[in-house]
Amino acid sequence: MLACKMFYAAVAAGIAFIVIGAASSIYSNIAVDVPLDNTVRPGAPDVITPEMNVGDTASISVTGSKFNIKIEDPERQVIRSESNVTSFSYDLTAQKAGEYRIEISNTGSSDLTISGHAQTKASPLGLSGALMLVVTGVIVIGLGLRFRKN
Repeated sequence: MLACKMFYAAVAAGIAFIVIGAASSIYSNIAVDVPLDNTVRPGAPDVITPEMNVGDTASISVTGSKFNIKIEDPERQVIRSESNVTSFSYDLTAQKAGEYRIEISNTGSSDLTISGHAQTKASPLGLSGALMLVVTGVIVIGLGLRFRKN
Protein backbone atom coordinates (compact mmCIF):
# COMPACT_ATOMS: atom_id res chain seq x y z
CA MET A 1 0.00 0.00 0.00
CA LEU A 2 2.85 2.41 0.86
CA ALA A 3 4.58 1.60 -2.42
CA CYS A 4 1.40 2.46 -4.31
CA LYS A 5 1.15 5.86 -2.58
CA MET A 6 4.84 6.55 -3.26
CA PHE A 7 4.29 5.69 -6.92
CA TYR A 8 1.43 8.17 -7.32
CA ALA A 9 3.19 10.87 -5.29
CA ALA A 10 6.40 10.58 -7.32
CA VAL A 11 4.56 10.56 -10.66
CA ALA A 12 2.47 13.59 -9.62
CA ALA A 13 5.59 15.46 -8.45
CA GLY A 14 7.42 14.58 -11.67
CA ILE A 15 4.53 15.81 -13.80
CA ALA A 16 4.39 19.04 -11.76
CA PHE A 17 8.14 19.59 -12.33
CA ILE A 18 7.75 19.02 -16.07
CA VAL A 19 4.74 21.36 -16.39
CA ILE A 20 6.41 24.15 -14.39
CA GLY A 21 9.68 23.72 -16.31
CA ALA A 22 7.91 23.80 -19.69
CA ALA A 23 5.93 26.91 -18.73
CA SER A 24 9.08 28.62 -17.44
CA SER A 25 11.03 27.83 -20.62
CA ILE A 26 8.27 29.36 -22.74
CA TYR A 27 8.02 32.41 -20.46
CA SER A 28 11.80 32.97 -20.50
CA ASN A 29 11.67 33.84 -24.22
CA ILE A 30 8.80 36.33 -23.91
CA ALA A 31 9.70 39.96 -23.23
CA VAL A 32 8.01 41.54 -20.22
CA ASP A 33 7.82 45.21 -19.27
CA VAL A 34 10.04 45.94 -16.27
CA PRO A 35 10.17 49.27 -14.39
CA LEU A 36 13.57 50.99 -14.20
CA ASP A 37 12.76 53.12 -11.14
CA ASN A 38 15.83 53.63 -8.95
CA THR A 39 17.90 56.14 -7.01
CA VAL A 40 21.67 56.53 -7.41
CA ARG A 41 23.75 58.00 -4.58
CA PRO A 42 26.48 60.61 -5.25
CA GLY A 43 29.65 59.04 -6.62
CA ALA A 44 27.93 55.72 -7.32
CA PRO A 45 27.36 54.02 -10.70
CA ASP A 46 24.31 52.12 -11.91
CA VAL A 47 24.29 49.65 -14.81
CA ILE A 48 21.04 48.47 -16.40
CA THR A 49 21.25 45.54 -18.82
CA PRO A 50 17.91 44.64 -20.43
CA GLU A 51 17.93 41.56 -22.70
CA MET A 52 15.88 42.75 -25.69
CA ASN A 53 14.49 41.33 -28.93
CA VAL A 54 14.38 43.36 -32.15
CA GLY A 55 11.56 45.91 -31.84
CA ASP A 56 11.41 45.86 -28.03
CA THR A 57 11.37 49.28 -26.41
CA ALA A 58 12.89 50.98 -23.40
CA SER A 59 12.28 54.45 -22.05
CA ILE A 60 14.58 56.04 -19.49
CA SER A 61 14.54 59.37 -17.73
CA VAL A 62 17.23 60.53 -15.31
CA THR A 63 17.11 63.73 -13.23
CA GLY A 64 19.13 65.14 -10.37
CA SER A 65 22.66 66.36 -9.94
CA LYS A 66 25.38 66.03 -12.60
CA PHE A 67 25.88 62.62 -14.17
CA ASN A 68 27.31 60.78 -17.16
CA ILE A 69 25.20 58.33 -19.16
CA LYS A 70 26.05 55.91 -21.95
CA ILE A 71 23.74 53.55 -23.84
CA GLU A 72 25.31 50.68 -25.81
CA ASP A 73 23.85 48.04 -28.14
CA PRO A 74 24.62 44.30 -27.81
CA GLU A 75 27.82 44.72 -29.85
CA ARG A 76 28.97 47.49 -27.44
CA GLN A 77 28.52 50.22 -30.06
CA VAL A 78 27.57 53.49 -28.36
CA ILE A 79 24.01 54.55 -29.21
CA ARG A 80 23.99 57.68 -27.07
CA SER A 81 26.46 59.19 -24.62
CA GLU A 82 26.27 62.39 -22.59
CA SER A 83 28.51 63.85 -19.89
CA ASN A 84 27.93 66.33 -17.07
CA VAL A 85 24.18 66.63 -17.66
CA THR A 86 21.48 67.20 -15.05
CA SER A 87 18.53 65.86 -17.04
CA PHE A 88 18.27 63.07 -19.61
CA SER A 89 15.42 61.34 -21.40
CA TYR A 90 15.62 58.74 -24.16
CA ASP A 91 13.29 56.27 -25.89
CA LEU A 92 15.13 53.25 -27.27
CA THR A 93 13.84 50.76 -29.83
CA ALA A 94 16.06 47.70 -30.16
CA GLN A 95 17.53 47.34 -33.65
CA LYS A 96 19.46 44.18 -32.68
CA ALA A 97 18.59 41.29 -30.38
CA GLY A 98 20.76 40.94 -27.29
CA GLU A 99 21.82 42.61 -24.07
CA TYR A 100 21.75 46.40 -24.15
CA ARG A 101 23.80 48.30 -21.57
CA ILE A 102 22.81 51.57 -19.90
CA GLU A 103 25.57 52.98 -17.66
CA ILE A 104 24.83 55.89 -15.35
CA SER A 105 27.52 57.46 -13.18
CA ASN A 106 26.49 60.06 -10.60
CA THR A 107 29.26 62.69 -10.58
CA GLY A 108 27.24 65.25 -8.61
CA SER A 109 26.61 65.87 -4.93
CA SER A 110 22.97 64.71 -4.62
CA ASP A 111 20.90 61.66 -5.53
CA LEU A 112 19.79 60.87 -9.08
CA THR A 113 16.28 59.68 -9.81
CA ILE A 114 15.92 57.09 -12.57
CA SER A 115 12.49 56.32 -13.98
CA GLY A 116 11.19 54.49 -17.00
CA HIS A 117 10.66 50.96 -18.25
CA ALA A 118 12.25 48.36 -20.51
CA GLN A 119 11.00 45.25 -22.24
CA THR A 120 13.34 42.46 -21.26
CA LYS A 121 13.42 38.69 -21.30
CA ALA A 122 15.25 36.13 -19.18
CA SER A 123 18.92 35.45 -19.76
CA PRO A 124 20.07 32.11 -21.21
CA LEU A 125 20.75 31.04 -17.63
CA GLY A 126 17.02 31.38 -16.90
CA LEU A 127 16.23 29.00 -19.75
CA SER A 128 18.74 26.43 -18.49
CA GLY A 129 17.09 26.53 -15.05
CA ALA A 130 13.70 25.82 -16.59
CA LEU A 131 15.09 22.92 -18.61
CA MET A 132 16.70 21.52 -15.45
CA LEU A 133 13.20 21.38 -13.93
CA VAL A 134 12.00 19.29 -16.87
CA VAL A 135 14.94 16.89 -16.49
CA THR A 136 14.28 16.65 -12.74
CA GLY A 137 10.65 15.80 -13.47
CA VAL A 138 11.68 12.96 -15.77
CA ILE A 139 14.09 11.62 -13.12
CA VAL A 140 11.43 11.80 -10.37
CA ILE A 141 8.94 9.94 -12.59
CA GLY A 142 11.61 7.31 -13.31
CA LEU A 143 12.23 6.84 -9.60
CA GLY A 144 8.49 6.68 -8.98
CA LEU A 145 8.13 3.85 -11.48
CA ARG A 146 10.28 1.72 -9.19
CA PHE A 147 7.47 1.83 -6.60
CA ARG A 148 4.84 0.58 -9.06
CA LYS A 149 3.13 -2.71 -8.30
CA ASN A 150 4.27 -5.54 -10.53
